Amino acid sequence: MGVSKTRGRRPLGAGVGRLAGLVIVVALSACARRAPLAPSDYLQVDLNVSPTTLDPRLATDAISGRIDELVYDSLMRPDGLGNFAADLAERVEQPSATRIIFHLRRGMRFSDGHELTARDVKFSYDSTIDPATHSLKRAGLRELAAVRIVDSYTVEMVLRRPYAPAFEMAGLGIVPYGAPLDRPVATADAAIAPLGSGPFRFAAFRRDQAVVLARNPERPVPSGAARGLVLKIVPDATVRALELAEGICDLAENDSVQPDLIPYLARQPALRVERSPGVFFEYLAFNFRDSRLRDLRIRQAFAYAIDRDAIVHAMLRDTGRVASGMLPPENWAYAGDVTRYRYDLPAARRLIEAAGYGPGDPRLRFVYKTTPEGRRLAEVLQAMLKRAGIILEVRTNEWATFYADLQRGNFDLAASQLESVSPHQYYLFYDSKMVPPAGNNRGAYTDPALDRLVEAADAELDETRRRALYREVQQIAARELPYLPLWWLDTVTVANHRLSGFLPRPTGSLRSLADAAYKPGAGPFR
Repeated sequence: MGVSKTRGRRPLGAGVGRLAGLVIVVALSACARRAPLAPSDYLQVDLNVSPTTLDPRLATDAISGRIDELVYDSLMRPDGLGNFAADLAERVEQPSATRIIFHLRRGMRFSDGHELTARDVKFSYDSTIDPATHSLKRAGLRELAAVRIVDSYTVEMVLRRPYAPAFEMAGLGIVPYGAPLDRPVATADAAIAPLGSGPFRFAAFRRDQAVVLARNPERPVPSGAARGLVLKIVPDATVRALELAEGICDLAENDSVQPDLIPYLARQPALRVERSPGVFFEYLAFNFRDSRLRDLRIRQAFAYAIDRDAIVHAMLRDTGRVASGMLPPENWAYAGDVTRYRYDLPAARRLIEAAGYGPGDPRLRFVYKTTPEGRRLAEVLQAMLKRAGIILEVRTNEWATFYADLQRGNFDLAASQLESVSPHQYYLFYDSKMVPPAGNNRGAYTDPALDRLVEAADAELDETRRRALYREVQQIAARELPYLPLWWLDTVTVANHRLSGFLPRPTGSLRSLADAAYKPGAGPFR
């Protein structure tokens, strides 16, 4: 299931220039904080935004997903590279093209002590699929006809048809039978989250401040591992960098690490910075409800007017690669023989003129939605597009409002991000049947030829033929620009030396914190 979100940066001068003053601010504010949220030996991770929900049946944003996988187990767990490993499932059988049988591990328990059984698995899926739940995850489960209980430790997934991405449906977090829904927490200061069987349990939540996770008492704790986690919400990138440098924060990843501040962090003797190819695809979303953006010439003008190489080098500090499409080169279905739009300002101007617009035409004014962290990128795009004769009116909202607007199609343009781990996401994001609330086609793009290809690829079980279908999909998408590919972002991890054994994942997963060694030190957030 696709996950999308925004990501923004500030210029290096603005960030580093504020560091000295902010050291004093951070130090003084530590004396005025509320009562402790957690014991002093809990490991702290800084996040840039709050989760939208603590319920795995509803979570579609990346931050909620990263937190949920620390609390909930699933039948199988993806590795971010298209492979799946058993999690709650001890053994998996596929006796036919439309049946998958999962044999559950015995003795797995929720954090209140009661055993996880097939009844909990069936309930988790049934409550997610229920139309009354209004879960966006229904789109990824639409080919699931039923989940049947074979016995207390065996469940069977019955598919509506042969379905190549079937194992992706096995990644849903499992909650106890009868667990009420924890609605999105955009306006609440507290939330009642379902119990989980994962390594941690929810201990406290303060909106826009922190999520505190204590150990699940029903799971063994590896020797030397952290007793709990404080996932602190720190919207300001420079403050996050300071907290890393001062030893307040133990770990920050990806969206929480501003590229401009990486050189500063790399110079800190107590920190280590790691970087590797990632799976996050950043793109410019067009709203095809707007007749101007349905004109391919205008979308091509956007593509030619944005100097993506310059942005990746100067703004991202080379922590990304200019993208040709949704799938990165490491993905098994990646096709590189597609149309590419290199920076060409004269070509952009010619296309605008061919579409019937003159220089500075007021009809080429678009509303661009973003978050405070995305403001810097918005300003860069605004300046580049202005040279081609396209005007962006930038509107900034906090994350929850921005995400709601994106889901409702309430935008002309928006830069967003998805975790590109499966070619099945072409169906979820581009198929005309996937316009919200059914799926993630937020721009309401429609192309019957592309629909036929992505639907055929989902039904094709032969990997060679499926790869050929996705090659055609990528060629059409690159040529027709349902989204404008911007870049694939690297996985960047900054950790202090109190933490060892943490394994960064392409998806930014925090799951390995459950087993990593941690030596508490002075100065954690409380």
